[in-house]
Amino acid sequence: MGSNPVFPIININYNLSFISNLITINRLRKILSFKIIFSKQNLNIIKFFKKINLIYKYTIIKNKNKNYIRINLYFFKNNKIAPAFKIISKPSKKFFISLNSLRLLDKKTGRSLFLISSSKGLLTQKTALKYKTSGYIVGFLTI
Repeated sequence: MGSNPVFPIININYNLSFISNLITINRLRKILSFKIIFSKQNLNIIKFFKKINLIYKYTIIKNKNKNYIRINLYFFKNNKIAPAFKIISKPSKKFFISLNSLRLLDKKTGRSLFLISSSKGLLTQKTALKYKTSGYIVGFLTI
């Protein structure tokens, strides 16, 4: 069976909301790139978004005072081609999903990807099933 999730959903949820909102706003404004302040948690979220193709690429910019992460979005002839991310769990209400429910969700959702916060970190539902772990549903995107 899956282990209890120890990945801090409350701590990551604020950064995840902030970054996904910035991606959504910049995508709607058709801004190709923007930057955020560097932190390890922000970098992990950005790496995950890159892995699931929500963003095109990222680079780390090192300055004397502060470090930044520059995020580039997918665009083709002024059209967005990457899906939008929707946050489900909030600090006030968390949605835990068991391993059996995760199996059913994976079969029923088709082209949707769910972001699961588990003891192994941030995972898609496919990766969580591969590791046989459950956790909190943080958000989803439909491809």
